[in-house]
Amino acid sequence: MKITPFFKFISKLIYEKIRGRFIPSQFAIKNGYSHRKDYNYDDDRTYTDEYQREVYELAKYYLEENNYNKIVDIGCGSAYKLLKYFGGNDTVGIDVSPTYEYLIKRYPDRKWIHALGAEPLPLASDIVICSDVIEHVLDPDELLKKIQKINFKYLFLSTPERDMLYGIQNYGPPDNPAHVREWNYREFGVFVSRYFKVESHQITNVWQTTQLLICRPLD
Repeated sequence: MKITPFFKFISKLIYEKIRGRFIPSQFAIKNGYSHRKDYNYDDDRTYTDEYQREVYELAKYYLEENNYNKIVDIGCGSAYKLLKYFGGNDTVGIDVSPTYEYLIKRYPDRKWIHALGAEPLPLASDIVICSDVIEHVLDPDELLKKIQKINFKYLFLSTPERDMLYGIQNYGPPDNPAHVREWNYREFGVFVSRYFKVESHQITNVWQTTQLLICRPLD
């Protein structure tokens, strides 16, 4: 018997419904979603501003409008965007090895912190940027709790929008091997609202499926 595309679609739908009963929701992502269990390093030391440029541009606008100066960039990668837009400001870049060692060697006059080291995150910053980082970490709750400890004015938090990438029937894991999980628009808003006051939630780049939350600390 020939299996039609419609039959395949219905079979997949039934399978995901059954699977959802046995795999509970995590981090506000729907039941049945498959999260990766291992972390895979994503080497972006050669990147410039191919991705998330508009996130940094918008953060720059907020900085200038409010006469701010201090910036913390969590998961800064090559630091190209950090230094391009905030080179004249007080910056702290945070990343893991070997990116961390690369940054110290290339920009020794700047402040860098190892994300997994003993040195704590800065106590205060006007703006915190965490752009397309949260999908890479095994425990996003831990990441957001660490950001909560920073006395900041605005947080710029971005990640890919899963439904725009794959459609609503995707149950993971992500095609990108460096991504542990991905959220759709509703899920991400719900998850981040547990930790911060969301002032704006928008799709900033349709082609790159970037969703951005601009947040303030909870009262």
